[in-house]
Order: sequence, then C-alpha cells, then structure tokens
Amino acid sequence: MSDEELKAEYMSPRDLSGHGTHVASTIAGGQVSNVSYGGLAAGVARGGAPRARLAIYKVLWGPRGSGSHAGVLAALDHAIDDGVDVLSLSLGQAGSELFETLHAVERGISVVFSAGNGGPVPQTAWNAVPWVTTVAASTIDRTFPTLISLGNKQMLMGQSLHNNASMNISDFKALVYTRSCSMQSLASSNITGKIVLCYAPAEAAITPPRLALPIVINRTMEAGAKGLIFAQYDANILDILTMCKGNMACVVVDFEIAHTILTYLDKTKNPVMKVSRAMSVIGNQVLSPMVASFSSRGPSVKRC
Repeated sequence: MSDEELKAEYMSPRDLSGHGTHVASTIAGGQVSNVSYGGLAAGVARGGAPRARLAIYKVLWGPRGSGSHAGVLAALDHAIDDGVDVLSLSLGQAGSELFETLHAVERGISVVFSAGNGGPVPQTAWNAVPWVTTVAASTIDRTFPTLISLGNKQMLMGQSLHNNASMNISDFKALVYTRSCSMQSLASSNITGKIVLCYAPAEAAITPPRLALPIVINRTMEAGAKGLIFAQYDANILDILTMCKGNMACVVVDFEIAHTILTYLDKTKNPVMKVSRAMSVIGNQVLSPMVASFSSRGPSVKRC
C-alpha cells in the first residue's frame, strides 16, 4: 500500500471508506428517532444489538479498502487474545484466512462472514466453509410504491424514492422505448424531455441491476430525459433505488409491468406517461426480511 493511499486515512479504527463504520452501526447502532429518506420511510432506526460492546480491528485501508491476508490474520489473532465472543467479518472472496478462522471456532468463538455482493446471480456466495456462518444482506420492512399512469388511463405500480417536488412529473410526458438504454439505442432516439423505458431481459440477466442502473441513469440524464422506467425481473430492489438521484424521476418495475407498458407503446401513435410521487408502506403489508438483490446467492461452488 502506497503512502499516497494512506494520506487521507485515519490512523485509528475509523475507516475512510465508511464500510466498516456502516457494518458496526448495523450491529450496535443506538436508537435514533424521526429518521427518514427525504420524508419517506419515517420511523426509528437502531442497530441489531444496541447494548453490544464492539472491538473493531481495521484491516482494510484507503478509499479502495486495500489490505492483505496477513493483516486479516493478525486481526483475528488479536481478537482471540482479547477474548471476543463473536467475530464478524464483512470481507468478500476471502482466501486462506477462512481456514485460519478454524482456530477461533475451536476456542468457542462464533465466526460470521458476509456471503458477498455478487447477487442476484446464483452460485456467487463466498466464505462458505462449514465451521462459519455465512449470511446474506436483507431488506427492511418498508416499500415505496409509485404510481405510473399511461395515456390510455391504465395505472401501473413500480417502486422509487421519487419524493422530490423539483422532479415532479404531474403532467403527461412523451414515452419512448430504448431497449437496454445502450449508447447506440439512446443515440437513435430523441429522448429529451421524455420518459424512457429501459427494458431488455437478456441484458438484465447478464449485468446485475446495481451495476447497470447507475450507467443507465447517467446516460439518460445526459441525453435530457425527464424520467426513467427501469425494468428488472423483480421491482422490490430497494438497495438500488438510492442510485436514482438528480433531477430525473426514476422508477423500477418488474418485467410484467414493463411488458404492459411496451404493449401500450406498440399500440399507440403518441404514447404518454406520468409518474406520481412515491408513497411509504410499512410493516405487516411488507414481506420482511427478504434477501437484498445485491446479496450473493448459494449454493457455493467452492470446495474446502
């Protein structure tokens, strides 16, 4: 690791990238009232075990989280010597340190690893040796239904965090279909001031939505679009909704809804659409917890 990478780093357990701080807060974060995301999902936030005591061992450094196997192993040994009860490692695609955790388990310490962020593709789970607990990321008991109105008075539902008055699409805008929203397909259509439908099942099966959506958002915003309808096999992808930032409404829909929109497009000479502001649905009406879309899935393809 270069001195340049360490210049802005904290010489303490605090991390520059925020990853470790985030993970620690999900474990022992204190109770905070009246939190929301721009007025959506209002409620109380807290960690899973607010009274837990944390011992934090920093093994990744710099904005890109660089580290070494030796650093991870040294931290494991320090944790064992300090008498921790549980070891939680939010590290992906670990190698030899997985096997070194066996001596922690032999001392009665529970070891928990992240499954990784390779989802929703199956067989992407990392850290799946028999003596550790490998966990997925999960969603919250909140959902954000967003009403989409077509020019034929048909109403459909997607999800978004579209709650900014400056992005409000209260009147109908022209609707255009640009398949995967590639640079070529966008260049062949005039999307300025229009709402764009990005619907390409074959491409969606190859590129995870958390990787595809930011690219699509940048392309459509640069081309002057007023809104984006982004189609995926599952609209309950809360973890990617925060990527929809800027001055453009962005709604995630499933393939069934997208196909309905496309059918309307094909049958209409001048198709139009408007997008309402998102609503919050909380509690028993929402299936929770569910595996987050970005979380790696099993089964593991690696052998011990």
